[in-house]
Amino acid sequence: MSDSNPKETFGYVAEQLDRLGIAYLHVVEPRIKGTELIAESEPVAARDLRERFRGTLIAAGGFDKNSAAAVLASGDADAVAFGRHFISNPDLPARLRGDLTLTDYDRSTFYGGDARGYTDYPFFDAS
Repeated sequence: MSDSNPKETFGYVAEQLDRLGIAYLHVVEPRIKGTELIAESEPVAARDLRERFRGTLIAAGGFDKNSAAAVLASGDADAVAFGRHFISNPDLPARLRGDLTLTDYDRSTFYGGDARGYTDYPFFDAS
């Protein structure tokens, strides 16, 4: 969240959306600034907005298996969405369940160009 007072600004919006009874709120943690990943930080968007939004809350933005499990266990989010890791790991659910290594993504292939980076990432190979 980028604002002079993000907790109040976005909290107000979350409250109003809660009053409308929308199906869910999908928030991106402020660990991403443009194309760079901000150093390790606690997920704050889900926590701060959970106080003011009672519906289903989906958190995204820089999560790995452990941080996703932690935000779910805390009750701050009902689900965690993965974006970049899903691009480079077509079998992401199986990799997370099996504690398998994740393939790094290549940002230079995002949002344009050819099929490179979208359809050529391999499934996990244990050999």
